[in-house]
Amino acid sequence: MPHTSRQKDKLIARVRRIKGQLEGIERALDSEAACVEVLRQIASVRGAVSGLTAEVMEDHLREHVLAAETDKERDQGGEDMIEVNQISPTGYPMRMIKSSPGIGDGIRPNCEAYGYLLDANGRCAYVTAYNREVAAHPGEKRITVMDKTCLCTHMRNFDCWTCGHYTYRLKDTSRKLEDGNYEILSAEHIFKDYQFSTDNKIALPD
Repeated sequence: MPHTSRQKDKLIARVRRIKGQLEGIERALDSEAACVEVLRQIASVRGAVSGLTAEVMEDHLREHVLAAETDKERDQGGEDMIEVNQISPTGYPMRMIKSSPGIGDGIRPNCEAYGYLLDANGRCAYVTAYNREVAAHPGEKRITVMDKTCLCTHMRNFDCWTCGHYTYRLKDTSRKLEDGNYEILSAEHIFKDYQFSTDNKIALPD
């Protein structure tokens, strides 16, 4: 955590901006501002927190996976940020980044457009878990559901960050630059790897 003073200052500046945004929401609520304005400010804070999460995650990957000196350290650096859970309504295990927004989020089920992930009895395990928590916390506007997640909604919103077993091989998928940093791959690079890699070898960016 953060490994240079510049990175530290940058992260603290982000946190202070988020703090200011939260204070703005408090003032809006205190002055009984319009609901639409409060919701707009809340959405802005959520975006800022997501940006902070991504930056801290990138810093961790750079320092503890890409720059790790040994395979053991690289493996541990990847696994430190990953958990295996069964929060999918299907019950199948998933490897996910621990800070995935979809973990523990008690979003109201709203999956009719996608079709619920139903079991053999025609039930969605998340809907069952959500209704259980609502009954256990009457009057609460926002609840937490830890054992299941609304997978179809969170996948649509890119809030379930899944990953494979070979996260520790991230270093092998990139190229070290002259300044000592590793190239951060674009979506195009990754897509071309899927298209053109052969013999189980990674197609590195040109």
